[in-house]
Amino acid sequence: MKRYTALSVALLSVVCLTACNTPDKSVDTAGDAKKTDGKGPDAATNDTKDGQSGAGKSAEKAVMDLPQVSDAMKVIKAKQQLGDEVIICYVEGKPITMATYRRQLKTNMQKFQDTMAMDPGITRPYLEEAHRRGLTLTADEKAKLLDAAKIARGNTPEKFKEFLKSGNMTEAQFEKLIMEEALANKMFRTLQEEGLLDSLVDHELFLAEARARGFTQKAFNNYMELKDSEVYPRALKQSGLTPELYRDDIVNNFMVIMIQDKIVNESPVTDDVAKKFFEANKEKFKHGDRIRLSQIVIAAPEENIGNIEGIKSQIVRVKPDISPTELDEAIKAKKAELAKKAEDILKRAQKGEDFKLLANENTDDVQARAAKTGGDAGWVETSVLQPAVKQVLENLKAGEVAPKVIPIEVGFVIMKVTDRQPAGLFTFADVKDFIKQKLQEPNAKAALERWVNARRKTAKIELSQAIRSELKDNKGLKSTSAAVPQ
Repeated sequence: MKRYTALSVALLSVVCLTACNTPDKSVDTAGDAKKTDGKGPDAATNDTKDGQSGAGKSAEKAVMDLPQVSDAMKVIKAKQQLGDEVIICYVEGKPITMATYRRQLKTNMQKFQDTMAMDPGITRPYLEEAHRRGLTLTADEKAKLLDAAKIARGNTPEKFKEFLKSGNMTEAQFEKLIMEEALANKMFRTLQEEGLLDSLVDHELFLAEARARGFTQKAFNNYMELKDSEVYPRALKQSGLTPELYRDDIVNNFMVIMIQDKIVNESPVTDDVAKKFFEANKEKFKHGDRIRLSQIVIAAPEENIGNIEGIKSQIVRVKPDISPTELDEAIKAKKAELAKKAEDILKRAQKGEDFKLLANENTDDVQARAAKTGGDAGWVETSVLQPAVKQVLENLKAGEVAPKVIPIEVGFVIMKVTDRQPAGLFTFADVKDFIKQKLQEPNAKAALERWVNARRKTAKIELSQAIRSELKDNKGLKSTSAAVPQ
């Protein structure tokens, strides 16, 4: 059974939207790859900061505009008092209501504020975007925010001063922090209001495709598994939704995740795309002088290091009543025993025994031993080797074993140089997997954008009668959709 954490449940409670997250500060992942054919690889799309998808109105939009959405947003902005029951539009016959819009807006704002509390650095791109747009806080907003912030940190002047002292912060620094958080929050809401309805429409398009492909039952089964997890009751309570609404949200989001995975898997980063990227960016794939090493690790740490049990712990586990003096002696003896083991293995390797077999039989590198790698540690640039290791290995030729056991943090290591290369360029084979992994995220984004664009061209997306009437009756709202009579 899959184990669900509080975080995974919380993420599932947010509609799987592809917009409204981060200002569009795009960086061309494929770099000069576009020069190869004027188009660039399929993966040559835009990355954005923090790994989130862009929400700003970039000069060259990846997803086509929907005039219906633009019209609906004009009404929503002008008619703040629209009731929750009002239907905004229909996507393949399914309604999007003001209640859905407001609920998602509230959820996304709360998630952003929670994230900002854990990682204040997330405000940076929003502050940059606010500055670019000339968005500011009003004097009234500033006063109310500062008053509320001070009360929250201490309901009396004395307690507020104590708060500042405990945080080693001046009042000016505190005010600057609050103002930046507030401006970032305002910018985030602006982006939400610009892109949320677009994203809700796309969400419905993904849902329609998921239903057509028969993902409903599997998504419901996933929900039932989630419902039985220990974190579900708390997540439901925090959502503020009824059990039925929360169930529908979770099932729908599972369906969207499934169909998006399917779409992405149907358009993988191919070897040809990776090769095209490599050919266009060869100069970026350089390495210094490097050696390929094989190693046999003999673990001998006195204290526990990660998942490696220390000598002291091993001894105490067997003899819990051992005295401190006896423990010190036992540790020394065990270290000497393991050092001798390393020396004996080194002698065998120097006499010509198969280093791979020795590594597979003796190394304490658990993963390497399980995978039977023969101790292969791959290529390492000599510039990053520890001085003590570099000194032992620098004059060795390919195929030679180090003349002595090398002490390391976890114990001892016997090393063999299996190959050497001077500084130069990596081959495509060296970096193919790295490139494909690097291009995976932008390639997935591009695949989803292509799919959304194709569906937006053919899907039945209609404004509701209520929105159409508002556009028709309000002379200040000019429709961009041919479907709305003027």
